[in-house]
Amino acid sequence: MVGASRPMIHGPSPVIPAWAGGSRSVGAAVVFLVVLAALLMAVSGPAMAADGDLTPEQQKLAAQIDGKLIAPCCWTQTVAVHDSQKAEEVKMQVRLLLAQGKEESEIMDIFVAQYGEQILAAPRAGGFNLLAYLLPFAALVVGLGGIAVLAGRWRGGRPVMVPVSTSSPDTASGNDAAADLRRRLEEDLSHFDS
Repeated sequence: MVGASRPMIHGPSPVIPAWAGGSRSVGAAVVFLVVLAALLMAVSGPAMAADGDLTPEQQKLAAQIDGKLIAPCCWTQTVAVHDSQKAEEVKMQVRLLLAQGKEESEIMDIFVAQYGEQILAAPRAGGFNLLAYLLPFAALVVGLGGIAVLAGRWRGGRPVMVPVSTSSPDTASGNDAAADLRRRLEEDLSHFDS
């Protein structure tokens, strides 16, 4: 049956699955895959691009900044060591800001504006927070001063030095005093011998 024609089907055309080679479904599948790929690139692209675009100095700075920010999910560890989705988002944001040319102080200001001072692992040295830096040194100075005073009291103070004249006009009276002292010492010692 070489010249036989196919019978005509009237009504709506059947939908042929994409795996079976239907052209309409294949087009929709391609559009879906393109949209899905674009979404994946939009989500993961900036992180990969930012990490790849950073210079070695910027990568070191990013690691330092990660150590100065607390993970905002539970506020217990720095972003550098915390393993959570929120910590990863902060790391990605740090790298994106560095790729945009922001300085460390600008990045820290952005995070403080977004989360408050609690995002910082160490308080900034200014205003009331300055006490956190000065108080330990003041306590150290006061403590060392107290130890010095107590050590002086425990030692009993320094002995008072009385100047003694080596040249005496009356050497005979000096000898008499030494003889008297020797005599009294011998008497005291004789009481212990008996």
